[in-house]
Amino acid sequence: MGMVPGPLWKYPDVLARTGAFPRAHTTAAGRTAYSTSKLATIYLVHEYARRLPAGIDAVTYNPGFVPGTGLARNAGPLSRFAMRRVLPLMALTPFANSRGVAGRHLADVVLGATEAPTGSYVDRGSAARSSEESYDPQRERELWDAAERFTAAHTRSVPQSPCR
Repeated sequence: MGMVPGPLWKYPDVLARTGAFPRAHTTAAGRTAYSTSKLATIYLVHEYARRLPAGIDAVTYNPGFVPGTGLARNAGPLSRFAMRRVLPLMALTPFANSRGVAGRHLADVVLGATEAPTGSYVDRGSAARSSEESYDPQRERELWDAAERFTAAHTRSVPQSPCR
C-alpha cells in the first residue's frame, strides 16, 4: 500500500547500531528499519530451516496490514488519527485484515492447518513466495553468524547462575 518503504539491507554489524538508516530520527527511517527487520526475519527462518533437525519447523508469517495493533503509536498526530479512525475501516476490504482474522491465520499456521513446510513464508492464510531479495544464502549466513557473535558476547558478560 506504499506506507512502508522497501528494506535497505546492510551488513548485520551496521544494522545492529542506532542510526543505521539515513535521517535516523525520522518516520521514514523507522519504517525502513521496520521493513528491513522483516527481511532479516525471513533470512533467519531460511537459515533455521537448514540447521534445525527434521521435525522442527521454522516458518515466517505475514499477517498483512492489520489496523488497530498500535504500530503507529509513536507517529505524528495525523498518522495516529488515520490509524485510529480511518484505517480500521480498511479491515472491511481485501487490503487489510482484522486482528481476529490475522490471529486465526496465525493459529492455523501454528496448529498445522495451513500447509507450510519449514522455511516457508506464509502470507496471511497460505504459503507464498517472498520477495526475490529474501532468497540470499550469503546474507542468511552473515546474519546467523552475527547473531551468534552478538549473543555470545552478551552471554559472556552476564553472570550465569547455577541450575539445580
